[in-house]
Amino acid sequence: MIIGGYTLNPEHGRLQIPLVRQPSLEDVKSIISKYRKFDGVASLSISPTPEYGPYEINLYADSGNYLLMLNQYLEDGEHVVRTLNNTSMGTSSVEILGDYYPASFITRDIGVVTSCFQEFLNFGDVSSFVLSA
Repeated sequence: MIIGGYTLNPEHGRLQIPLVRQPSLEDVKSIISKYRKFDGVASLSISPTPEYGPYEINLYADSGNYLLMLNQYLEDGEHVVRTLNNTSMGTSSVEILGDYYPASFITRDIGVVTSCFQEFLNFGDVSSFVLSA
């Protein structure tokens, strides 16, 4: 596994997070915690990338809104992206880093983000009850 990303700091602009190979749970928690204060992107990837199955989870953070996307190759070669289905957020759109997404894809709970990254780190997947296609 490899984790990395960047934060957007109002004072210093874009700050790259150094790649961490074979991250520990503490590495993952430390990186995810940065997004409590800053906007940006984090990615945890399986390396080398498998032929099929989940291979990467991404976090897009903007103003306390968190978008999770789990990328997965299917056995037939197709690609799917799994996201939250948070119906409590309503049906409007939310802007995340300049793009608009359904509010149901968004959480404001950093604990959910940390839990998904932890599950991906431990098992190489996240429950389809949490992130679905």
